[in-house]
Formats: sequence, structure tokens, C-alpha cells
Amino acid sequence: MVNMSTKIEHWKTIQNTLRGYQAAQVLITCAQFGIFNLLADGPKSSAALAEQSGADPRAMQRLLDGAAAIELLIKDGDIYTNAPIATTCLAQEGPYYLGNLVRREGDFYQRWSYLTEAVRTGQRPKANIRDEDEENWVLNFELALLDLARTLGPIVAEALALPTDRPLRILDVGGGHGGYSMALARHYPNVEATVFELPAAAEVAQKIIANAGMSDRVAVQVGNFQQEGLGHEIYDLVVLFGVLVSETPAGKLDLLQKVHAALVPGGRVAIREFLLSPENTNPTLSVIFSLQLLLSTGAGDLTTLADLQGWLAEAGFSQLHQIELPEGIGSNLLVAQKPFR
Repeated sequence: MVNMSTKIEHWKTIQNTLRGYQAAQVLITCAQFGIFNLLADGPKSSAALAEQSGADPRAMQRLLDGAAAIELLIKDGDIYTNAPIATTCLAQEGPYYLGNLVRREGDFYQRWSYLTEAVRTGQRPKANIRDEDEENWVLNFELALLDLARTLGPIVAEALALPTDRPLRILDVGGGHGGYSMALARHYPNVEATVFELPAAAEVAQKIIANAGMSDRVAVQVGNFQQEGLGHEIYDLVVLFGVLVSETPAGKLDLLQKVHAALVPGGRVAIREFLLSPENTNPTLSVIFSLQLLLSTGAGDLTTLADLQGWLAEAGFSQLHQIELPEGIGSNLLVAQKPFR
């Protein structure tokens, strides 16, 4: 029999889970008003922040108090300052800036309101298709993912431990913003990378790469891997980061076969994905992301390691191994090799 204290903990857990969106919305709204950037140059009053952001003064004060309550801001009288976590991750000059990602999650909030419809029909809600027609949707989406790549890219580049004794050609399939290609090129002077993307994303990547001064090392190629090949025995490494998740099982195998063809003998494919446990209930982050894919893609879903191993073997790869990434990153980094002749 469950005792009273355990029942109370259950009751509190349900309430905390149920209301978790409220704290998230405080964070998102602050980011949408640019509060953390406005405070980057020093403390300000609620009235000043309301005027600078074009908000109602009393409502802004209540928002700022909410942000202080969840320790994003520090309040002293009527003066607000970024808390250390905001300085690090939410002010634009912060070393681990995630502002674009926070604003993207604000856009995705509406998508999650259609989860009941998606589960009922098994289809991506029509409203979640229409929102991608909005101006700058691709740009904002890629900038959000670039926030993650700025931090994760150098970690992944080092973890791959690529050889440095010869020139290497890398193809970043569906590389979007180009952040991972740039990280690889920065870490390995012997690397030249190509981002392979659809036209809209390729245009964004070209601008980001040019602004970073990396156009001489990282190229952009427009293409659609669902409709065309990736070349024949050209690349030493092909990167698939968050790409397979959007494909059907048949589409995953087809892409891996194209990657195999594009690699030189002995070349490798690097895959970074969220993987599911055999029973599909762990890790929690992967299971929740699987629902995100239901809301955002026509046929995408996560897979288990066993299924991925099967597709890689069928495509002709061998020597699959997993590279450990720092705890908290959430995704898996796996590398497989195209056998030498």
C-alpha cells in the first residue's frame, strides 16, 4: 500500500509536469522581447525595459518577476540584471548562446498543441505544415540549430579523431547551417567540406559560412538526396547529423546506400542521432523527440541501434562503433566504415 508521503510526492510530480510549460513560456517570452540582450550591457529598471521592448510597463514587470522567480534574472528593488545562466546562454554575446533556439521553441509550442490530433490521425497536422510557409522560417530554423552546433561542433570534431596526415574531403548531407562542417574545418587544417542541402537551406548556409570567413574551406552544393546520388568514391567522410530521422525505413536504407557509394574504400560515415531503447521507452529525451517528429515530419521517426546496425550492414558498411560524447548532449555519435577492396 502506498503511504501518504508517497502519494503527496506523486501529486506534486503531476502538478510540476502539468505546469512545466509555464516556466518555459516565461523564458520564451523574455527571449522574444529581447530582454536578455537588453540587459547585456548592464542592469535596467522594468520601466526602461518596457519602453525599449515596446511592452506594457506593468505587464513587463510581472514578466520580469517571473523570470527572476525561475532564476533567469536577478532583481534588486526595481532593477533587473541577467543571472549568470542568462549571461552564458541567453545574451547574444554569451559563449553558449541559445537565443535563436529558445525563439524556435516558441514557434514549436503551437505545434505541440496539435499532439492530440496527430495521435488520432497518425499524420502531421496541417497547421504544422502551413507554418513553414512563413517568411524566414528556414532562416530562423537553421539559426536555432546553429546555436547548438556552436557548442557541440568542436566537441564532435575532436571526438571523431580524424587523421591529419593527408587531405580529407567531407560531405555534410543535410548540413543546413554548415556549423558542423565549419567546426571540422577549424579543427582539422587538412579538411575541405561540402554542405549538401536543399535550395532554401543552402542559401542560408552560404551566408552563414561567408560571414564566418570559411567559404574557402567549406563549400555548399544544392541537391536533394531523395532524388539524386551523392557521387562515386569521392569523400573520406560523410556526415549524417539529424538527417536519417526524417526518412522512412526504406528512405534510411536508400540514403545509406548512396553514402556508401560516395565514400572512397576505407571511408567512414558519421551518424549523430537520438536512438531509442529496444522497448522504445528510453532515453526520455529520445522518446519525446520521437513525438516531435510526429508533429513535424511526414514519415520521420527514431530508431533503435539494432535497426540502424541492420541498415548499415545491408548498405555495405562494417566496423560500427559508438563514440562517447559528454553526458547531457543526449544524442549518439556512431561511425561505420566502407570496407577496403
